[in-house]
Amino acid sequence: MEQEQLEYTPTTFDIETQSRNIQMLKTVIPYIDGARQKNFALLIKFLELRNVASLFNDEPGSISMCATDDPSEKRMQLLNDIKKFCTPTEQDSIDMMLTAFQMFSSYDTFFHTPTPE
Repeated sequence: MEQEQLEYTPTTFDIETQSRNIQMLKTVIPYIDGARQKNFALLIKFLELRNVASLFNDEPGSISMCATDDPSEKRMQLLNDIKKFCTPTEQDSIDMMLTAFQMFSSYDTFFHTPTPE
């Protein structure tokens, strides 16, 4: 099993639900005595959960990333976004899937596009 240290890259969801203040509070946890760490960590998670609830109260689909309704395009965008969190071996597998999807899409376009009459 690969044990690689991947660089932390926040997701769009993290960016929308986190704040600078919450990050600072998280930084404080190791400096608090052990008996209070749990309650402080729970308070921070509550603040994050409150941010999540307000995010979805504002407007439906407010964190939508896809500019298209095409399912195959969404699938490719999703795989490209997930790839950032994968090990090199997993990234290679995703690249193979993306190549296959592109080939199938090209095949569909070439052989199933109606010809003008």
